[in-house]
Amino acid sequence: MRAISSLSRTSAFLGRSLNSPSGFGAARASLSQQSVRSRISTPLAQRCSSAQLFRRAYSTEQPPKEAQPAKEKERSSSSSGSSGPGGDGGIKDVLSLFPSSGPLSPIGIIFFLLSSAGIVYVFTVKKEQIRVERENNKNKSEVVGKADVGGPFELTDQDGNTVTDKALLGKFALIYFGFCHCPDICPEELDKIGEAMDILERNPKTKDAVQLVFVTCDPQRDSPAEIKKYLQQFHPGFIGLTGTVAQIAAMCKAYRVYFSKPPRVDEGQDYLVDHAIYSFFMDPDGEFIDVYGKDKTATTMAIDIEKRVNQFLDAGRKIKK
Repeated sequence: MRAISSLSRTSAFLGRSLNSPSGFGAARASLSQQSVRSRISTPLAQRCSSAQLFRRAYSTEQPPKEAQPAKEKERSSSSSGSSGPGGDGGIKDVLSLFPSSGPLSPIGIIFFLLSSAGIVYVFTVKKEQIRVERENNKNKSEVVGKADVGGPFELTDQDGNTVTDKALLGKFALIYFGFCHCPDICPEELDKIGEAMDILERNPKTKDAVQLVFVTCDPQRDSPAEIKKYLQQFHPGFIGLTGTVAQIAAMCKAYRVYFSKPPRVDEGQDYLVDHAIYSFFMDPDGEFIDVYGKDKTATTMAIDIEKRVNQFLDAGRKIKK
């Protein structure tokens, strides 16, 4: 206001000077007026500019902001929420990295993980059920085998003594059915059995743990003396058994052994007997364990027999020797 009042007085003074008749005075008055205006206007502009800057610097009013998009507001609010201690801003920041829908969304990922866990659980349970079922079937087959193979018998050995099934109890028994006039199959199988016994006799646990038994399927020709002479070329631990046709037929039926010979044979005529080529392995209780065919070697037989004997001994059982 003081600047405006001073400007008014100066303007009045200049007006009076311009009305004077002196030309030199008029020119000087004009120059003086311009100089005064220039001197007054410059400080006034500077003062106005300084006042505006001062007012802006110390003003508490905020300049108007442009409208922000909704997504930017959400992001700013989520970032401001994460700054507080104990807030869930960190979880929101992580979830904001995933799409809100689709297979890669948080719900889609959770559903995938739950489905995978369910599949793994189902397959694990099913696998365990299959294993238990196989184990039960195996046990059933073993029980059936023990019930179907073996039984009581009464025959004559190579020394003319009567032998029953009770004589084999207390030891493992390996029983082979054949005949003394067999050209090739029986000698090969009896040699293999003898080699397996030689392997087992090297181990103190399995030595004398198995009784070898030879049962003829041709009792009409295989007398006790013939059997004794025949078995001497194999292992000395063999017991040779023979008997009547009915006795041999009953024992072969109990052990599920097939044999057949020609229906009509003349006196002194040579012939072959067709029979099953198996060795039956029985435990000390007279129960059936396993059967060994032509595919088994002496080594594989010895390994399997040794395993069975060790299992029997580890269970606290004893073998009669």
